[in-house]
Amino acid sequence: MFFGKVKEGVPDAEIDRLVTAWNAMGSKVDSLRSITAGRNACATDQRYTVVLVADFDDWAGYETYADHPEHEQIKRDISSKIIDADNKSTIQLEL
Repeated sequence: MFFGKVKEGVPDAEIDRLVTAWNAMGSKVDSLRSITAGRNACATDQRYTVVLVADFDDWAGYETYADHPEHEQIKRDISSKIIDADNKSTIQLEL
């Protein structure tokens, strides 16, 4: 699970572009079992702007995703430019 706060002044279109790119990874990264990304809709807590939830069969599946060229491209071309580096969090749950 990834939570990120978008930098001040980022246009809505860029946030939409990021969310769309994240959701499209499901068809491009074989190790992803499910992926859901979107904007924070919580009216009472807006510390984070966007969230990404991804499921894998095992830790090796996550590692494949983490190093996948599609994931790296999204980080390089979109998320690193619009997400505030000091306001992001990642949580990994092993079930």
